[in-house]
Amino acid sequence: MLRLLWSLAFMTIPSVDCSSLYLETFHTGIWKVPEDVIHTLNVSLRLNSSQDANEYGFTKQLENAKSLLMVEVFVEGEWAVKFANRSSPFTADEVLKGVNKSLQFSGFYWGISRLSFFLTRNDFDPEFENMTLLRDDLEVVIDRGSIVLDTVFIAIGSVFLLFNNINMGAQLDMNIILAVLKRPLGPLCGFLSQFIIMPTITWIMGNVLFDNPLHKLGLFTYGCSPGGTGSNFWTLMFNGDINLSITMTIISTIAAMGMMPLWMFTLGASLLEENDDLQIPFTNLAVSLAALTIPISIGILIRIKRPHWAERGKRVLKPFSFFILIFFMVVGTINSYKVVLMMTWQMAAAGLFVMLCGYTLGALMARAMCLSKSQIIAVSIETALQNPGIAFILLKLSLESPYSDLASIPVIATLFMTGPPLIFVFVAYHVAWKYCGCCPEDSANQDTKTNATPMEENTETNKFLSDLGK
Repeated sequence: MLRLLWSLAFMTIPSVDCSSLYLETFHTGIWKVPEDVIHTLNVSLRLNSSQDANEYGFTKQLENAKSLLMVEVFVEGEWAVKFANRSSPFTADEVLKGVNKSLQFSGFYWGISRLSFFLTRNDFDPEFENMTLLRDDLEVVIDRGSIVLDTVFIAIGSVFLLFNNINMGAQLDMNIILAVLKRPLGPLCGFLSQFIIMPTITWIMGNVLFDNPLHKLGLFTYGCSPGGTGSNFWTLMFNGDINLSITMTIISTIAAMGMMPLWMFTLGASLLEENDDLQIPFTNLAVSLAALTIPISIGILIRIKRPHWAERGKRVLKPFSFFILIFFMVVGTINSYKVVLMMTWQMAAAGLFVMLCGYTLGALMARAMCLSKSQIIAVSIETALQNPGIAFILLKLSLESPYSDLASIPVIATLFMTGPPLIFVFVAYHVAWKYCGCCPEDSANQDTKTNATPMEENTETNKFLSDLGK
């Protein structure tokens, strides 16, 4: 009898349909949060108005009923945001009083995730259909947090680069550099390949492989950047013309102050739909130039004043350069492991293709200008290896975080597709030389055939070039 009376009473009271409810979240619009930190999102399920609730009998029904309303959150880009509790139940009393419930989450990957809130259970409405949308206007932006390892990595790496650049400068010969500048086929070849070939290739690859405009912009920015210290190190490791390599790096860094704006605001204009406030990092280009030329100049001065110091430094130059390359690769991978996890096959393919095109087309252009083998090696490596620091700084100055970090992912992917293959080739090269008798190490002895005709009788220069090839 009691069950029958309760059923009749329930039938006479209007049901609480979804139009009578609304969800209030205590963050609206765009909510930027740091990564790897637990955050609390408060939600409250309420009736549209107490007057309407009383008018339609909702209040009485909610007070008497023992059933629940269930709110559940769904994430667009679920891989980026992890919720500890996705759903929150509300009793009748909690709805009437507007009680807040907490949903806890943390962001693991940088990016933007849209949150949608659905009513998945309504025991007060017998005709309720599952998955009724309450609201979907909240976006969570996961920002890259400050990592202590970043600072330590940069500080230690900078010290390594400083000492190695001084040592590398101590192995240079100003006579050869002056000869290169008097007959600048090598620098001209490097300039054309670096500022014509690379921007064009990265622009094409970005448009072919990427849908995200941030990824297109990041790859294109890398292609427009000048050469960096890494190209000097790898040229040294492969017995290329280190004098030509450093000369090209200095020239390209100076030229980038004009060439980067030219490319970014012409061909790159198609990538600037929503990011048209790009800032060319002229100050950082000047700092990068000073960071290279000052240690190199100190090294040249050491060669002049203390030649025996330069001779001692030559013995450790290659091993220490190789150590630095491995250091940046290993520690950089550990420090940016999330970037590795966020990479797609398109990014890997773009990085590999850009690298191969840089090596191949740079070498072909150098060969067409009848440069020597060691100079071809220098031009090829200088073309393929840009200065990623300049690209990172441009993106950081132009885009707010985490958009700048997202745009940098293709740049880092390209670096990952550059370093390991070079190490593999380098190891294979030396194994072939040591055990098979091929790949002779004296390829650098031809450095001056096209550049140093006036210095053919300079025995000190010839001796240095001979030693450098060993």
